[in-house]
Amino acid sequence: MAKPVVIRAAGITATIDPYGAEPVSLRGPEGHEYLWQGSEPWGGRSPVLFPIICRVPDDQILVGDQSYSMPQHGLARKRTWAAVDFGADRATFVLAADERTREHYPFDFALAVAYRVEDGALTTQFTVENRGTEPMPFSLGSHPAFIWPLEPDSPRSSHDIVFDEPETADFRRVENNLMVAETFHNPAWEKVLTLNDSWFTDGAMIMTNVASKGLTYSSAMGRQVRMTWEGFTGITVWTIPGAKFVCIEPWRGMPAPVGYTGQFAGKPGNVILAAGERAEFSYRIELR
Repeated sequence: MAKPVVIRAAGITATIDPYGAEPVSLRGPEGHEYLWQGSEPWGGRSPVLFPIICRVPDDQILVGDQSYSMPQHGLARKRTWAAVDFGADRATFVLAADERTREHYPFDFALAVAYRVEDGALTTQFTVENRGTEPMPFSLGSHPAFIWPLEPDSPRSSHDIVFDEPETADFRRVENNLMVAETFHNPAWEKVLTLNDSWFTDGAMIMTNVASKGLTYSSAMGRQVRMTWEGFTGITVWTIPGAKFVCIEPWRGMPAPVGYTGQFAGKPGNVILAAGERAEFSYRIELR
């Protein structure tokens, strides 16, 4: 198994596991850990979701007249990615189509993720490339889990997520990780979502079309995580009630609707990438 890669600059240290190309640690100048460390009740830390987010009905996608099995959250999070570039402050990993991926997703793709630490922040840049001759449908998401509370002595109830713009649109939920048709009133008052376990009794809050390009997750005691993004169009907030983490997830795409039976290319939220084209998506986490 490939060893984790450590990158650092200006007091920020990030550790990336080539298995899943997943950040498994993000520490600030004082050595304070900001990422959840993957213990009970959820073993993830910051998985990459591709080419689906959550699930598709019966865990099958339809491409042409053939069905393919598709695991939850896709192919990327349980594969060892190739490391293609290293430096003291950067690391790039690539997952490319092979015989194993084509058993589930019959497209010739390359997915690269480049991590860089600079100016007190970790930047994550995704590049999706269609190396085939046909249009390629996909969704892409990131799933970073931050510690909640941000400081040991800070009450969980004293944490807010403040969006840059008012987020008044209704949010969505999933059932068995498939999108339900019902919409729900957004508890964010103007820009502010005060974190409360009760919001997550019925699962994740899925904001499919956010107005903002950034948000700040903060404790009343002062510690903050600032997130900004480009190319992503939705933000999902999730935890398990009582757990000591909150996931703040930039998404481009969404889970398949309950009962969806159409072609994978027609699944709501999918990006359709033309043959030979690339698409880029990025987000930045600044520790304060």
